Amino acid sequence: MHELMDRVTAATGLEEARAEMAVGIVLSLIRKEGDPHKVDELFARLPGAEALAESQAEAKPSGLLGMFGGALGGPLAAVGKLQAAGLSMDQINMLGRELLGYAREEAGEPLVNDVAASIPGLSRYL
Repeated sequence: MHELMDRVTAATGLEEARAEMAVGIVLSLIRKEGDPHKVDELFARLPGAEALAESQAEAKPSGLLGMFGGALGGPLAAVGKLQAAGLSMDQINMLGRELLGYAREEAGEPLVNDVAASIPGLSRYL
C-alpha cells in the first residue's frame, strides 16, 4: 500500500493521512458493494487493502451530497464521503485513476474489471 499512497499523494496533492482515508473510503465501497468472492480475491492480491477498507467502513457522509448519496448508497455515497473529507471532484477522479491503475498492476485487469462491473453505478465514475 505504500506505493499506492505515494502515487495518490503525488497525483492529488493530498497529505498522506488524507490520502489514506480517501483510499480507505473507496476500498470500503468495494468491500461493501462488490461481489464478495471477487473482492476477496482482489484484496488478497492487495496487502493492506482489507485493513484500510475496515478503517473507513463506518465513516458517514455529510453535507447535501452525503445526505442523498447515503440514501442512494454505493458510489454516490462514497463521493459524498470523499467530498466531506475535503477532496475536490478532480482529486476524486485522480484517486480513482491511481487506485484502479495500481489494482490492475497488482491483481490483473480481468479481476479488477470483474469487481468494478459488480458494483452498480461505478462505471460512471471510472
